[in-house]
Amino acid sequence: MNPFIGTGGQGFGYGGGNPGATAPDGFVKVGPDTSLDGLRPVFNHSAGYHFPDTHLEGISHHRLPGIGVSDGGGVRFVMSDVDTFDRDALRAVYDHSGEDASPGFYSLDIPDRGHVDLTATPHAAHHRYAWESDERWLIVDMTAAGASDIPDQVGWITLDDDGMGFTGMVEFRGSITGRSNSYLPLYTVARFSSPVVESTVEDDKLALRFDTDVEIQVGLSAVDLEGATNNLDAEMPSLDFDGSCAGTRASWADVLGAFDVVGGTREQQIMFASALYHTRQMPTIMTDVDGRYRGMDFELHEAEGWTYYTDFSLWDTYRTLHPFIILVWPELASDHAHSLADMGEKLGFIPRWPAGTIESGSMIGHSAEVVLGESLAKGVTDWPAEDAWEIAFGQATDPAALNSRGQLTEYTDLGYIPHDATDGSVSKTLEYAIDDAGLSLWATEIGLPEDASFFADRSNSYANVFDADTEFMRGRYTDGSWVELEMDGWPDSYTEGNPWQYTFLAPHDPEGLAGLWPSNDAYLAKLTELFELAEGEPDTFMPDPYYWHGNEPDIHNALLFAAAGDPASSQRWVKWIQDNRYTHGPAGLDGNDDGGTLSAWYAFTAIGLFPLNGTTDYVLTTPLFDGVRLNRSDGDLLIQASGEGTYLANVMLDGVSLESALISHDQLSGDHTLVFIRSPEPTSWGAW
Repeated sequence: MNPFIGTGGQGFGYGGGNPGATAPDGFVKVGPDTSLDGLRPVFNHSAGYHFPDTHLEGISHHRLPGIGVSDGGGVRFVMSDVDTFDRDALRAVYDHSGEDASPGFYSLDIPDRGHVDLTATPHAAHHRYAWESDERWLIVDMTAAGASDIPDQVGWITLDDDGMGFTGMVEFRGSITGRSNSYLPLYTVARFSSPVVESTVEDDKLALRFDTDVEIQVGLSAVDLEGATNNLDAEMPSLDFDGSCAGTRASWADVLGAFDVVGGTREQQIMFASALYHTRQMPTIMTDVDGRYRGMDFELHEAEGWTYYTDFSLWDTYRTLHPFIILVWPELASDHAHSLADMGEKLGFIPRWPAGTIESGSMIGHSAEVVLGESLAKGVTDWPAEDAWEIAFGQATDPAALNSRGQLTEYTDLGYIPHDATDGSVSKTLEYAIDDAGLSLWATEIGLPEDASFFADRSNSYANVFDADTEFMRGRYTDGSWVELEMDGWPDSYTEGNPWQYTFLAPHDPEGLAGLWPSNDAYLAKLTELFELAEGEPDTFMPDPYYWHGNEPDIHNALLFAAAGDPASSQRWVKWIQDNRYTHGPAGLDGNDDGGTLSAWYAFTAIGLFPLNGTTDYVLTTPLFDGVRLNRSDGDLLIQASGEGTYLANVMLDGVSLESALISHDQLSGDHTLVFIRSPEPTSWGAW
């Protein structure tokens, strides 16, 4: 696999990755923060690192990879040969010739300074420094923000009396994890392999000189210093870099070992393994080893029998990442659902983009409703679903409820959100419709048929912003009249997109969506036009004006052809996306990975499945590999493919041919075998 995939790219093609060391879902993500000689535009440094950069700012310990806005980078270490706190003077020139990364490990040669190796466990980091000079200085800057665009962090640091470590804390604020009155506390405990022989302190910074090369272990906690100490003691009980690294490699082997893969090209196998790696970067473990965590009320609590997570980029991840986790790691999905429910209990509302210890309020919709509804309907039941339902139901039906849906009254009364009520009215209407489908699933599972029917009916609201004359989802005023249709840029009726990218956003009802057109052929012609226009557009750093894989609202579109009787076109365009929007270099993703969303898309389609959000169904498409065994606690799914080609001639489940390219989660639960028959030519198999 290649941890550098997605660490480069320019503009809207920036992936937002960092190649540093982390354990699966780890709170600690220790890695490099880079710049172009001090220049760090926030739009391509959201995780602190950009592959084309020429300078190293330092090594920091916490970040949110691939989210598209700057955040993270707290607790910075800088290798130096001088005693200074001048950040410009500490900046080092570097290149990639001395850089290496693999799961749980990162190393870097810093010209004229020395070499650093890094490894990490869920709550701790281990640094190993070897200097070229006899002047072995290490600068610890608690308040430097390696990725955040909020420069004024608040913190403190104290050197231990014996010179063998330090304690510190930073009230970290980023674009997502903090605002003016909120922050993510990063309590820090560090231990050295050799004592400090000279030091300088300046408020929140320490300059440390050693008389030998040194190893440093760092424990982090959002709870308190005791938590940081406990985390470090439990996860790094001895000064054993190689042992810690081996343990984290084993953890990653367990994650990647969920799949046994045969066939495909080497490039496809590397891309698949890298995608799996990126699906386990976020959400983030927030529970300390003793079970304590800092909740959304900022108070301390204890998770008994489950693990608390945070950092849910839900507007993105509900589409691919969470369905992937539900399918592959249902135990993890249970912890995610329990965490979201706990946030609802602590806040009084279910958040839509919780990060660290706060609800950031970022993006639109109430996508947690889809994640929780799908989780429950797909058999993830070990979380307080009924308690959380009361909260979610209020947000979706009562305008006076805490953090209820915006423009809920208009949405309920008109069946859509009017353009004169808010920006992004079309996008919000479409997202609310999918949210309602998720609530319908949820209500069904907890035995509320009337509520299930109500939300199922309301999930059809997407049709109320479809303009049959233009064949686009289009803004409407309160009086029902249409807003002038704009195609260029991001018109006011849409959020981060345009009419092309939002017109097919009804994955919960693909047949109903197709039925909005005057004929099935007309629908297929419109969907085909979207992709053919995209095929003729170069992949650049600007937003794609047609199909835009680097954003989220249309990443399911290639799978919609099958619902309209043309599964071969689904298979063709999925392959086109795989071949043209995923590559092996640092610019290998088509945009921000958004917490693993783009990676999960590739992982799903590579094994021949794709989820329809707001349902329990998957669309079958052509696997890249000849054989994949999905190893799960509730039964293995064996996927086999014979023949060559992009298209499908047949699929059999346990020896019985399927009539369509639609399969339910129940059909895939337990031990099963799916056999795909590939074809070099398009076929009609799979239409429904």
